[in-house]
Parts: sequence; C-alpha cells; structure tokens
Amino acid sequence: MVVYGDYDVDGVTATALAVEMCLSRGANVRYYIPHRHLKGYGLHKDMVDRIMQRGCDLLVVVDCGTHDRASHQAARDAGVPTWIFDHHFAEGQEVPDAPVVLVNPQMGGNEEGRTLSAAGVLWVWAWQTGAMPRPWLKNQLDLVALSTVADCAPLGAVNRMLVARGLDCLRSGHRRGIALLAERLDVRWRHTSEEDLSMKIIPCLNAAGRLDLADVALRVLLEDKDQSAWMERLVALNRRRQLLSSQLVEEINPQVGASGCVLRGKGWPVGVLSSVASRLCSQHRKPVILSAQAGPILRGTVRMPPGGDAVRFLSGLSPHLLAWGGHRLAAGFSAAPESWETLEQAMTQELSSLRFSPECLDVLEVDPETVTPEAWREVGVLGPFGTGNPSPLFFCPFPSDSVPRPFGTQGAHVKIPRGRVDIVAFYGTAFFGARPALRGLVYRPRLDHWRGSPRMQFVLERAVV
Repeated sequence: MVVYGDYDVDGVTATALAVEMCLSRGANVRYYIPHRHLKGYGLHKDMVDRIMQRGCDLLVVVDCGTHDRASHQAARDAGVPTWIFDHHFAEGQEVPDAPVVLVNPQMGGNEEGRTLSAAGVLWVWAWQTGAMPRPWLKNQLDLVALSTVADCAPLGAVNRMLVARGLDCLRSGHRRGIALLAERLDVRWRHTSEEDLSMKIIPCLNAAGRLDLADVALRVLLEDKDQSAWMERLVALNRRRQLLSSQLVEEINPQVGASGCVLRGKGWPVGVLSSVASRLCSQHRKPVILSAQAGPILRGTVRMPPGGDAVRFLSGLSPHLLAWGGHRLAAGFSAAPESWETLEQAMTQELSSLRFSPECLDVLEVDPETVTPEAWREVGVLGPFGTGNPSPLFFCPFPSDSVPRPFGTQGAHVKIPRGRVDIVAFYGTAFFGARPALRGLVYRPRLDHWRGSPRMQFVLERAVV
C-alpha cells in the first residue's frame, strides 16, 4: 500500500493515521508527501505514474486529490484501487465524477462533517464503517486533535469532542515522539492544552514542510528508531523558522496600508510566508497577501481578517492563477512570474473594494486578581477553545499609575502591572512605547505550570483607547 499525503500538519497527521492503519492490518506500506516548493499541493499525475511503476496494490490519498482527475484516471488505467480522504472543495466547483473511492464530506456531508479536518475525515470514516477496532481508533485521537487545531477547524460538537479526547491521548504520553517534542519545547505534556498545540507544538511540526521535508515531522509522529534525532532536527528547523519569520515581519510591517498589502518579495523564503501573513493580518486586522519565487513559479499566501473569504477572493482572480485553494481565512496560490504585474493590480483593486465590519467582542469585566487556577479550571469545562468556540475574554480598567515593563529577547514584550498580577502584551513594546491614552485592557487568562505548580497568566488581546 502507498499513502500519499500533504505537507502541512493536517496532511502529515492524516498520513501518519493512514500509515498506522495499514501497518496495524499487517500490510507493507510506503508513503509520499510532495515537497512544498518543488511540487506544491495536490495529487500530482507524474508522481502517481511513478508510484504505479514501482508497484502498488492500493493507493490511499489524504488531505488532497478531490479534483485531480488526470491522477484519478492514471491510477485507474494502472488497475490500482484508489481511496481519497479529503475535505477541500471550493464553492461553485463541479463535483468530480471520479473513478476512485472518494470520501469528502464537503460533497453531501452534514454540517458537522463539513468542518472535519483531513485526519478527522479518515478517523470518522474508520469509526463509522468499522474499518478499524474502536479501542484502537480512540488511541489515535491525538493525531486528530493536532490536525483539527492546526487547520483552525470550527469546534462544534463533534470537533470539540475529538479534540478533548485527543488531548487526553496526548497527556497519556503514549506517542513517544510528541512527548519528547513537548518536553523539548518546555510543554508539560501531562498538562497539554489546545493552546500548547496551536502556539508551540503545531508550529514546530509545520516547520518541517516549510523549510525542509514534511517527512521530518512524520518521522517524529511515527515510531522510529532514530526518533530523538528526528525530533532535534525538527526543533532546529523551528528555530530557523522563528528567526526568518521575525525578520520578515519587521521588514513588511511598515508596508501594511489601509486596505492591507499585496507584496512580492525578492529572496523571501516561501515556507514562512503563511505564518508571517497570519501574524501581520492578526496585528493589523487587514488582508495580507505575500508571494515569492519558488523555482520557476510564484507561490503566495492570502490571509483575511474575520468577515473575509480568501477562497472567494482567489476564485475571482482564477484567470491569472495557475492553482489556488484553501479555507475562508487562509488560502494559497501559484502564478507565472510574468503575470505578476497584472495579478498585483487586480488584487490591489479587489482589496480596495472590500469592506470589513468592525469586530464585536463579548467581554466580561473581571479583575484579574480574582481569577484563580481553580476558577479557571471550571471555565475549562466549556472547552476546548478555538475557532467557533472562543475562549472567554475579560476586561479591566487600565490603572493610571501602571508603568509597562519590557521583557524577553531585546525587550520585545511588555508586562503591565495590575495589582499583584501582570498582564502580558507579546510584541507590545512599540505600542506601549508610544504611551497611548488607554481606557482599559481586554485580556485572556490561561493556566500555566511552573516547576510543577499551576499558576495563572493573563495575555493582552486588545487595548481599549
């Protein structure tokens, strides 16, 4: 059997789940994940042809492949059964009449099914069909939790349950590679939260596909005799990603205008553009489009603030694109370098016509000194928190006598004293250095563990002027 996957965390976890399914059935299994920059996203026909030439009894495709009809036909012509487990399907695209087994809840699935990640699609299919024993499937929910949080999938009833049970799996430490990685990232894996996944573990896993081969992350997820070495390689890639991202944010930040920005960089590392665009979009609440040369073509990323639709935005520009796809707030595209000037003008014009309603936040006025670990654990019953089920936000007046204190590398972050506790503003030095007149602070509590003891940390989300 051959498992064909994708290079982001959803694709890598779905690949790991499919490989482990095959192995548990006693099958001989190989896997292939395309190189992000050299091949790009999708089920590529030339690679399907190579897989067929090497020999294959069953091709399992995860997190891609729905619309790659030439590849479907190539597998069929070779007489190899092909099963595709995907969750990508752009509105308005024609439903493919594929000569393969296609499991994609975007085509006829219910509302909850359409929110599943790729690993979630494969897991739920196996659960519903009895393809794998249910006790075995329960032990694989750590992979589903990682994929669901990584893809920012809406946390409705089903996804919330999958993530909650998956966090329990992660806390058990049964997947040695993730336990090793968590410790290396200063995450106490017995207390792993959804925020630990989104802020630490997932970005590190993603670094492999962005700057090297996604196989590095996959080797950490799967049992491997050299697992510690693969983990160290992954951590080194993540450090490099963090450095490159910080440098690009500093370079691009002044260029984000009133309508956002559309930029093509010379020598920009394509692998970090999506994380940089996400950070700038979140910071400015504006659309951010970044692109750079990757071999003979341009590859780019689109990030939209709440209320935007990156897929619809790109669909209107499809005549200028070689390929595109993604999700409502995050999408990617490729284009010919000679078309960039026309594409840039079209994107800039389209952005100027977009209007985003001011984001309305529901907050409770709560003194952070009253939020104890015990009280926050009770709030945690409403979790896991994330897209579609946001963590509660609290408000407190800004103390007139408070003097923010820089901390961290080069003083990039700020602590704002509030009685006996501090509210932390990550990357807030420039903002508070301008001494804005503030009415109050919107913050989010989170439970931290220091030397085995729980303690509260309060993170600034918004400043009220």
